[in-house]
Amino acid sequence: TDTGNQSVSFAFLNRYLLDPQTATECNCSKSSPCDQEVEKDKIFIAGLFDTKTFEWGEEVFHFVVEMINNRTDGWYDDLLPDGADIVPIVVDSGCDSKVATPNYWKLRSDWGKPLHGVVGCRCSGASKDVSRIAGLEQVPVVSMSSSSAQLSNKKEYPSFSRLVGPDDFRGQVGALVNLLVSFGWDRVSILSTDTQYTTDLMTAFSNNWTGKIPYTFTVSITTDETVDMSSLNQAFDGFPVDDPTINSRVIILLAHSRFALPILHEAMSRSFQPDSIWVGTDAWIGRILGNNEKQLPQMPGYIGVLPYVERESNAHKNFLSRLQQKQKRGKATVMDKLPSYAVGNMVDSVIALTKAMSNMSPNERSNGTLVVEELRSLIFEGVSGNVAFSPEGDRLNPKYTIMNLQRDGWVEVGVASPNSVDVVIENICWASDGCGLKLAPLGKYLVPPTPVETWVLITIPIISVLVVVVFFKYWKTHKKKETVKKRISVMQLTIDDMHLKMEKMKNIDNELVDLDKKMEDAKRKQQLLIEQRASLQDKPPTWSDTDEILVEVTPDDEQYWDVFDKMRETMDDAWFTKIWRVQNTSLWTYYSFHKDRLDMNNISPNERSVWHGTSALDPAIIYNDRQDGFMMQFSSVGYWGKGIYFADKSSYSDHYTYKPNPQYCVDRPGSVSGEKEMYLAKLLVGTELYINRDESAAKAQMCRGLTVPPINPNTSLKYNTVSGKTAGSKVWIVYENGRAYPDYLVRYYRGRRDPKRTPFDSRRDTIKRGLSNSFKSNVDLDVGQQTQANAPHANLWEYNDNGWKPYTQSAEVILEKAYLNFVMCKGPSKTSVSGDEWSYEVDFDKMYQTNTQHPSRTQRKVRRQVSIRPIIIPNGMVIH
Repeated sequence: TDTGNQSVSFAFLNRYLLDPQTATECNCSKSSPCDQEVEKDKIFIAGLFDTKTFEWGEEVFHFVVEMINNRTDGWYDDLLPDGADIVPIVVDSGCDSKVATPNYWKLRSDWGKPLHGVVGCRCSGASKDVSRIAGLEQVPVVSMSSSSAQLSNKKEYPSFSRLVGPDDFRGQVGALVNLLVSFGWDRVSILSTDTQYTTDLMTAFSNNWTGKIPYTFTVSITTDETVDMSSLNQAFDGFPVDDPTINSRVIILLAHSRFALPILHEAMSRSFQPDSIWVGTDAWIGRILGNNEKQLPQMPGYIGVLPYVERESNAHKNFLSRLQQKQKRGKATVMDKLPSYAVGNMVDSVIALTKAMSNMSPNERSNGTLVVEELRSLIFEGVSGNVAFSPEGDRLNPKYTIMNLQRDGWVEVGVASPNSVDVVIENICWASDGCGLKLAPLGKYLVPPTPVETWVLITIPIISVLVVVVFFKYWKTHKKKETVKKRISVMQLTIDDMHLKMEKMKNIDNELVDLDKKMEDAKRKQQLLIEQRASLQDKPPTWSDTDEILVEVTPDDEQYWDVFDKMRETMDDAWFTKIWRVQNTSLWTYYSFHKDRLDMNNISPNERSVWHGTSALDPAIIYNDRQDGFMMQFSSVGYWGKGIYFADKSSYSDHYTYKPNPQYCVDRPGSVSGEKEMYLAKLLVGTELYINRDESAAKAQMCRGLTVPPINPNTSLKYNTVSGKTAGSKVWIVYENGRAYPDYLVRYYRGRRDPKRTPFDSRRDTIKRGLSNSFKSNVDLDVGQQTQANAPHANLWEYNDNGWKPYTQSAEVILEKAYLNFVMCKGPSKTSVSGDEWSYEVDFDKMYQTNTQHPSRTQRKVRRQVSIRPIIIPNGMVIH
């Protein structure tokens, strides 16, 4: 615990965790007797935050829970499919562990309900004590704003997660250091208060700043929570303002807003270094500085960072609109925008907890360890932006808004992160320098030159003139002699050199002519070999008879729905606008050559269907290429070095998609705002080496330096592929061209289905409306007949039990027959199959199975594979 709070925390630990009698009182109150059965249709979540500072907190918290529980309002209606409701409660945590800890235990003892999760606290000190105790109970805690780097310690805080980055090189400190370096500054002074939060910040900044820090001072805070003015005066008096060789114009102010304001007022009242550039963090940057703004300079020029808010996203706009409608109905003050980044983070904290529990059975939801594991694997577009968690529970890839206080208030001037800075300096206003500068002002003061004695100023020119005159006479005489000698020597050398150069140039010209002929011959031979191999190479059976490279796949084609199902395995809100099959004979020939090469070396090709986003690269460059397709030349350095990255989950590649041109794309029609494109590709994995880069800092550094796979010690040959896991998805990295083929190009959008762009929502819908007559006429199942499969078996249907596993062949036949009847409206949406030990009911609408014999009716996800070999089902029909 923080210094001074140990007695509070340990007193409550002794009372509620170590004393059996008190523990019995806590867990078995009158409102919740011990023998009462847990309400499995309820999820109990507490909002633990500073209700005074977050005056909007209770309203937002209850509104989010209300919308999640309403499954007909179009806002996350798919959460908690078993029909469970969230029961919320709000408890004041203050910004102090002395308030948060007893109130947490009062909640645990008086509420009489099991606690499935906590949203909070606001401040790091409160979060530390509450999360340490909650971790002992395995209660998940998700904070919207606690940023102390110590909370990343999973041994002390195993159940803690947060929607902000840590205050070290991975988060706010890293972004702030990057911003200062981008301005060209290498010298700063630091003024900090003596709170735990700012002390930790100053330590983290000092450890990561590579420039000079000529002056630091810690200002004392009194017991009544005010700035100690004598300490502040001492701080200002100690600045080396009279020594420009060490003084800095840039001052980092680390303080909460209630302390930052009087410090800045005092600086102005004593006219302290008026051109100082004050830099801060989210503790005071972007916040209203009280009612005394007139005590600030006319052009403050303060600058700093605070957590980024994605205000232009659909999720953000949708939530704000719904909140405004509710406020209008209640005749309350209507917000024109969300008042703080913490609002969106609070909303996403509730959504994240609910999403995690939606993927679990009612019995599993009370297991906090399982909930935390599910929470860490989430990736979704939230109100605050893209939401994902690191293994430590921190927000993955945090970004920060760069704020600047100008005459009319705070202005957003850019975005910074621990890895990059995007700022337009002309938009920044600086103290004393004003606005519109093309370059940031200097961060330090120029040192004036040392004055020179008068007699030195007179003597030096006289001596210099005499020396120049004497030297000039000598030089003129010597120069004449040297000029004559050089002219004779140069003339002779020039003649010899001309003969030699002419002879060399003649030889080079002859070699260039021979080389041009050889290159032309090689190119002709290469093209001839490619054409010969292409004529012998079998084309995929799914290709149509056309010379076009990009062939549109329509909803009446089974390929359309196979790819659709695979994408929605991890993005259930994705809808197709267009899907094209890539029929590039040259690329297919090159890909097949690599596949045959693996077979010749007795290596299993290990072919997989994987996702790939091209970011800013137009996919046309890949599918129109005649040689390589996916090219190392376009790759950049990632977590596993410089290679071509492919993902198992479409939700991972969603972050790296191409945004097509609204007017026109090469070979493709223009797009609508919000549409994206990515590839479903075939990948030859071959021999694979899985590397856990999170194992250590040294392992992460080694991975980042990879340019080829490591050596396999068993064969003394390099592995074909490196794999790993990041952001909840397995990824494969290849370091050579030709091992992947761009199978399908998918254009899609996320959110509600737009009937104009996506007329059909499922295979069944397509068939109902008469667009798949060929499919219906070719499938005629007779329930009474069975034919033993004669073709080589492939995994057509699979269930997820710690990884995808195949059904038995007899179960596959039953499932496939029932599924085809279902999509043709000839049968129900559910069917039953038997395994070696249990019986199951499979729901084709929701694509999961339920164990009908197990007491807990365990549910698991099922899937129908996209690319399989044929198997034979009733009447001898071959299903692809």
